[in-house]
Amino acid sequence: MRECSRYELSIVIPTYNEAESIGRLIDSLRGTLERGGIHCFEIIVVDDNSPDKTWKEAENAAMGDPRVRVIRRTWARGLASAVVDGMKSARSDVIVVMDADFQHPPGIVPKLYEKYREGYDLVVASRYMEGGGVQDWSRLRLLISKLSIFASRIAVPSSAKTSDPMSGFFLVDRRKIDLQSLKPMGYKILLEILARNPEVRVSEVPYVFGRRLYGRSKLGLRVMLDFVIHLIKLSRITRFALVGASGIAVNLAFMYLALRLVGVVDVASAVGIEASILWNFTLHELWTFRYRLKGGLREVAKRLAIYHYSSLNSIIIMYATMRSLYTLAGVDPILSQFIGILLGFLANYTMSRGLVWKIAK
Repeated sequence: MRECSRYELSIVIPTYNEAESIGRLIDSLRGTLERGGIHCFEIIVVDDNSPDKTWKEAENAAMGDPRVRVIRRTWARGLASAVVDGMKSARSDVIVVMDADFQHPPGIVPKLYEKYREGYDLVVASRYMEGGGVQDWSRLRLLISKLSIFASRIAVPSSAKTSDPMSGFFLVDRRKIDLQSLKPMGYKILLEILARNPEVRVSEVPYVFGRRLYGRSKLGLRVMLDFVIHLIKLSRITRFALVGASGIAVNLAFMYLALRLVGVVDVASAVGIEASILWNFTLHELWTFRYRLKGGLREVAKRLAIYHYSSLNSIIIMYATMRSLYTLAGVDPILSQFIGILLGFLANYTMSRGLVWKIAK
């Protein structure tokens, strides 16, 4: 066994109840990498204290090989956070992430590394590019996968850099991503990397997602729900829409109250608009763009003023729609304002993203 002063490649394998497969995978990876001319590598098994003692099987499979390390996590659970912990402990900056159940073929790892050496920051093992595929999937599971990819491309535009942003099998250069910014949730760590590091250079290698040889699939309702929540957290436009939806209620509630107190439609419309602007700004500051009142009172006041300016298009659209429908068509003023709010949404998002919080992460 060659002594390594510098590691070329680290392979992070998150596990939970994979005792049947982990030893075989470690042996297979060692043989595959050595035949491919990669000798200075390490295999990091990050196990969430599996009841079937996966961590123990991994330690046995290491057989004193210093290139195999086992991290037994008793303080946390979750695939994505296990991957991040593995990345942080890696002795190489070039890291492959893969599953332990042989659905990710070990023979693909050298191909990922070859692509990396061509100058890419992130290399995805893809089921959906030419030459890739899946085995024994039901139509329902394939539909769920395709819909997930479609949703990710809408919510996270940078996910379109790969045909398979849902892949759990990829190589990444740790130096080219902001590891500290990752806030993992669920199973889709690749999507998180793409969302938070849209500038990375991406390439792909095709592979066939094989049959599960050992253990049980972890795909279920909870996993799908976690994905939806994760997508909302990653997507600014989704967060923007949720804030906007809450702002609609604020706008119409204050307009209704002002109509009852003052009885003047134009004044009531203005009160509703201003109340929703202040509400939306606060939530965007704290949640959508995560500035969290950065820069002190002066900077917050500056952003609030710019937000008012950036909202002019939507304000004009909102008020003109309300006034036109109310005056010309006799539509109820509250309903007219609601229609105007919907028409002004896209203009408001575009201006806010590009002008107010343009460098927010």
